[in-house]
Amino acid sequence: MMEARETMESRDGMKTMTGMGTRAGGSALATTVAASVASFLVGMDVLIVNVALPTIARDLGGDMATQQWVVDGYSLLFAALLLLCGNLSDRWGAKRVFVFGATLFAAASLFSSFAWSMMVLVVGRCLLGVASALILPASMALINEANPEPRRRAWALALWGAGGASASAVGPLLGGLLTPIHWSLVFAINVPFCLLVLVLAVRIAPSPRRIKPFDWVGQTLALLGFVLFIAGIIEIGSLGVSSLRAWGLFGAGVVALVAFVISQARVRAPMMPLRLFRIRGMQVALMIGFVMIFNWYGMVFICTMFLQTELGMGAFAAGLVFVPSAFVTIFGNLIGGRIITAHGSKFSITMGLSIMIVGFLFEFLYPAPIPVWVIATGLSVVGFGAAITTPAAAGVVLKSVDAAQAGIASAMFNTFRQVGGSVGVAVFGVVATFLPSLTLALRAVFLASAALLACILVFELLRWGDR
Repeated sequence: MMEARETMESRDGMKTMTGMGTRAGGSALATTVAASVASFLVGMDVLIVNVALPTIARDLGGDMATQQWVVDGYSLLFAALLLLCGNLSDRWGAKRVFVFGATLFAAASLFSSFAWSMMVLVVGRCLLGVASALILPASMALINEANPEPRRRAWALALWGAGGASASAVGPLLGGLLTPIHWSLVFAINVPFCLLVLVLAVRIAPSPRRIKPFDWVGQTLALLGFVLFIAGIIEIGSLGVSSLRAWGLFGAGVVALVAFVISQARVRAPMMPLRLFRIRGMQVALMIGFVMIFNWYGMVFICTMFLQTELGMGAFAAGLVFVPSAFVTIFGNLIGGRIITAHGSKFSITMGLSIMIVGFLFEFLYPAPIPVWVIATGLSVVGFGAAITTPAAAGVVLKSVDAAQAGIASAMFNTFRQVGGSVGVAVFGVVATFLPSLTLALRAVFLASAALLACILVFELLRWGDR
């Protein structure tokens, strides 16, 4: 009975969509703007908190490990729930999930702004991660629904992508502007954005609902695995390499992730189909997505610590260091599509990765002490390379699978990116804990990032061969 009812609701939803049809002029524009604002908000909240962490720690207490959890509590839940929330978006309707996610984001932002301890703040950040996982796949589905014409859809997706890409650079700047007033504003600033999204959502056409099975075993194992794995890395840095508790968490996470992979080969409707990993384009794109965000989030985390702790800069001044990279990233996104059209995805990825490697090596090789302008320049070069690489890698994902698999392939790509960000913050935070100074930690981050990207570049060139 339930399935029959859902099927009827799905048909009704489709009829409603068809009936509303192109009420679309305004509806499509409202949908595109709402989805782009939401994409910006989700991306911004990943990094806006970084420059506020030293101030928050002074007010609420907390060591390096606790500060890492303020960042990773968001990105980890975001990553672990993306695939499930993509499924929910199909099953319950993209608009319904989108509106619920935006409402939860506003509530979690208010909760975080009134946090009275670091543990309460970590809880708030975890709730924000859940809300982001609900918003992101639903926002992309809404753009596809509202823009059936290919050229208009391409424009809408470009605007949606630009919102997310620019947010990672704007986040630290906005955090630097708000923290001197009070760190709680770093979270409260989300509320007006959420209200704008909810107002625009009134004009979004209803979404169809589709019956899709849940992979509860896979989702449970993935969530446990990611959380325990990241917790183990963070606790190794906090408690030391001899801590049995830290290694126990790490080992349990590895076991859960292995069990997750095994389960995906056996369940009828896996949340992450393993057969997609056999596609060469997917292999390259997933590794690029993971390593790029691993490096970027880890670098921004250590850079903000270095600027404020080692150089004694205020939050506002530290945020200004990220301004050039914000403009350069936006410019890179604008020309990235033209480069892909003119020369293809392989050329764009090779070019983008090479530029990122140059940026990291420039920062690493500059003699000590590292001046602020070197960090700002390096961030801009790396951001420019990333802006060229990311849309090309996303395009490879979509080209590697048929239309019926595009949703799950995109979710896998975004999941790998967000997991990479969580692991990057955890690993580079551990590096900073064990090295005698943040200057050495920053140099280690630059060198490790360049080396990892060089490995990915070689892998990409060898795996694709002459293609």
